[in-house]
Amino acid sequence: MKELLKKLSEAPGVSGHEGRIKKMIIDEVKSHVDEIKEDSMGNLITTKKGSDKFNVMIAAHMDEIGFMVKHIDDKGFISFETIGGFDPRSLGSQRVIIHSSKGDFIGVIGIKPPHITPQEEKDRALKVEDMRIDLGLNTKEEVEKLGIKPGDPVTRDISFAKLGKDNIVSCKSFDNRAGCAVLIEILKKIRNPDYSLYGVFTTQEEVGLRGAKTAAYGINLDFAIIIDSTVGGPIPKTEADKVTISLGKGPSIDLMDRGFILSEKVKEILLEAANESGVPYQTHISSGSTDGAAVHITKEGIPTAVISIPSKYIHSTVEIVDLNDLESTLNLVMKSIEIAKNKL
Repeated sequence: MKELLKKLSEAPGVSGHEGRIKKMIIDEVKSHVDEIKEDSMGNLITTKKGSDKFNVMIAAHMDEIGFMVKHIDDKGFISFETIGGFDPRSLGSQRVIIHSSKGDFIGVIGIKPPHITPQEEKDRALKVEDMRIDLGLNTKEEVEKLGIKPGDPVTRDISFAKLGKDNIVSCKSFDNRAGCAVLIEILKKIRNPDYSLYGVFTTQEEVGLRGAKTAAYGINLDFAIIIDSTVGGPIPKTEADKVTISLGKGPSIDLMDRGFILSEKVKEILLEAANESGVPYQTHISSGSTDGAAVHITKEGIPTAVISIPSKYIHSTVEIVDLNDLESTLNLVMKSIEIAKNKL
């Protein structure tokens, strides 16, 4: 799964501009599913048709956080808006890629050298509105010749890397390309199911769970599993109650977040699946939210599970995951479906 995760995490696809990552996913799954379609929100909905009437959705959002070009000044500096949740401290001195109608162009979010920065300015928090993207050009006209204009998406430029062990890797956008990698592998592994399986790669999760709302509404579902990424540890100088799950100890069965509470019935299914398959797992209460918040209250309500992959330094360019956790997530999801068929 390492090579697949590398390809997915390095690919561009900010919220609302998921076209390139979507094409990559289609190429991976097209020979393993019976049907592929795209809905009005851009969600990619794949189907493996079964003989039984039991309908299952596994969903993973394919969008990533990023930026959008806002303005180009007379000297060619580009101001931008964030798409999704960022800590501004993580943005300075980063390379980015602007995706224009004429191609991809690398720029940097530069900050003043310490030699010319007053101490009071060093002590102030960075603000997005004070940052600019620099392409090394000197005029607005030079920038515009590259096809760059307001509204163009901007992604972070970082390469996938193995860290201290073969199973520990780092890149941008493991939230949620890690979940996409697991879903792709599940679609490849499950053959001729007796239930109908909908593998859904959703859009615009990072800006309000928008894709999931329409994707779930368009399918009559008996059970849904959301695969996402969540804050994992350990993280230096962070209190234990702030980061309650760790890399290498299996996926998280999410008990609650800002928009979702796991039902007792679905919790029993997940715990039984973990125990029967011997998959390590953790439990987690999140301060964020996932597509599960939108899916579980669709129509009359859908029994929904959220299974999250721990990721250190989430929403940065140096996220870290343990590949063993991805494999454990895959096994837990597949076993949970087997049990849910007989209990829901």
